[in-house]
Amino acid sequence: MFFFLSKALLFLIRPMFWVMLLAIAAFISKRAARRRRYALILVLFLIFFSNKGLFEAVCSLWELPPNKITQSYDIGILLGGYSKTDGYPQDGRHHFNASVNRLTQTLELYQQGKIRNILLTGGSSNIITKGQLEAQVVVDFIEDMGIPRTAVIVESQARNTWENALNSTQIIQAKYPKASCVLITSATHMRRARACFRKAGLDIEYYCTDYRRTKLGGWAWLKFEPGVIGDWEGLFKEWAGMLVYAMKGYV
Repeated sequence: MFFFLSKALLFLIRPMFWVMLLAIAAFISKRAARRRRYALILVLFLIFFSNKGLFEAVCSLWELPPNKITQSYDIGILLGGYSKTDGYPQDGRHHFNASVNRLTQTLELYQQGKIRNILLTGGSSNIITKGQLEAQVVVDFIEDMGIPRTAVIVESQARNTWENALNSTQIIQAKYPKASCVLITSATHMRRARACFRKAGLDIEYYCTDYRRTKLGGWAWLKFEPGVIGDWEGLFKEWAGMLVYAMKGYV
């Protein structure tokens, strides 16, 4: 039930869902004054949430600062959510989404000798259909990239961040109790992810990827982009997730 409700909540907090509601309200309202009010709110909403400078300013407060890995870790724990298992065409290709830096920078760390093994954690997040198990699909891609299968640990049952943390911690404590570990995920996701791992019993270092901040500086405040509206969804997801996880005792 918690898994289903969490997915429903993600739909309700999407900015585009609010845009749709405001547009419908402006369209169906019978009073002209009310229609204008809803239309004005909609315009202000779009201006506010499409401003790149505002979005990056908020990200700079939420995202953990970049850090360099100065030592070699036994295991790099890569959280799922970067692959697109339902991508088209299904002819043996590997499909990924905007969070694919989680994967590419993990492979980079391995090639640099910064991590000796990769723990892939992530199953299916589908509500209705069973879906493919992400970690099991990605391990084939990693092998294609020349990384030996013996250097990859697969945890393919986790459906959310808490299960990522719990399942991964159980594997490490049972099979690699003395291993040094570093957690790898998106910068906007790291606060909640690291809190979950610590709650599960694994005090872990972190390595953030795909930061939302850029080098635009003050120029970002002059940019209004429709895509930024969708970017806010990731932040809202993390804030709502942190609140719910706190209520559940996961962080």
